[in-house]
Amino acid sequence: MRFDFLTFSLRHGLFHQEQDGISCFLPGSAITVRFHGREVTAEIEDVNGEGKSWVNVYIDDLPVRVMRIDPDNRVYQLADDLEDAPHTLTLQKRTEAAFGTLKFTNLTTENGIFLSPPSPLPRRLLIIGDSITCGFGNEAQIPCDCDASRENIALAYSSLTGQFLNAETLIVGASGTGCYQNFGGSKKSRMSDYFMETICPYLDQKSMDPFHPEFIVINLGTNDWSAPIEPSDYLAQYRKLVDFIRSRYPSAQLFCAIGPMHLGPSPHLQTLVEELNKESDKPVHFVEFPLIQRPEDGMGGCGHPSIKKHRQMAEQLAGTIRQLCF
Repeated sequence: MRFDFLTFSLRHGLFHQEQDGISCFLPGSAITVRFHGREVTAEIEDVNGEGKSWVNVYIDDLPVRVMRIDPDNRVYQLADDLEDAPHTLTLQKRTEAAFGTLKFTNLTTENGIFLSPPSPLPRRLLIIGDSITCGFGNEAQIPCDCDASRENIALAYSSLTGQFLNAETLIVGASGTGCYQNFGGSKKSRMSDYFMETICPYLDQKSMDPFHPEFIVINLGTNDWSAPIEPSDYLAQYRKLVDFIRSRYPSAQLFCAIGPMHLGPSPHLQTLVEELNKESDKPVHFVEFPLIQRPEDGMGGCGHPSIKKHRQMAEQLAGTIRQLCF
C-alpha cells in the first residue's frame, strides 16, 4: 500500500497532489511525518532528471543527512538502527526551483507503523525574494563555490526567521530575480510577475493546502540595481506588487526589506513605504539589512551572505516583526 501523504504528513510550503505522490518546487518545501519503528525509507523522484535537487533529512528534529536526489535512483534508506519508539521525520527541499522539482512517491517503515502527523505551527509567514532569500551559496567554501550543493535554505534568513517566530513559512524565491528587472536588466520572469501570475494562481488552483500569511516580507531590489534603472520604474512595479498583496491578504502585516548585498534601492524604497503609510491605514514596515562586512561577517558564494550573516539577518527581521506585531 502506498503512503497516504494527505493523511499522514504535515506539509510545509506549497505541494501539489500527484497521481503517485506529492510534488514541490519552492525552496524550503518540506514534509513531516511521525512513525513508530526502527527504520524508515523514502521514495523520491527528481522530476527534471538533472540531479541538482538536494534534501535535508531530520529525524527527531536533528539533522542526520544531506542527500542529492539522483535521477537514476528513487529509493533512499534514511535510517535503519533507531530505537523501537515513536520518531519524527522531516524531509526538506534545500534548493530552489531552478535546480529542479521533487516528487515524494512513498514512505515505508518495515515492522513499524505511521502515526498521526504533528500539528502545524501557530503562525504563517510568507517571504518573497531572490537568491539571498534562497540561501544561494551560503555554504560555499571558496568565493565562487556556488553549485546547488552549496545552497541550504535551512540556514537562510528566510527559514531562520520562520523558526524564530515559530511560523509555517512559505518561501517564494528565485536567484537573479528582481521586482522591475532581473540581474543584468532582463524583464522576463520577474519575481513580482512570478508571484502574482504563477504562484498565487497555483496556490488557489493546485496547492494541497491553503496558506493565509499573517506576515509578509518582500526583499527585492538587489538585482534591479545590477543594471541601469530609473528608480521610478522600480517603485511603480513595487507599488503594483504591494497593491496586489494588500488586496489578496488585507489583514497581513507587510515588511519591505532590502540588503545586505546592495543598498542602492534603500532610500527610494523607504520613501515609498512612507507614502504608502500616508495613503492607507494598513501599515507597511521598512527593514534595511546592513551591508555585508568582510571579514567580520564571513563570505558566501559569489558575494552572497554567509551562514553567519544570514543568522544576523534573521535575528534582526524576527526581532522587528515581534516588536511591531506581537
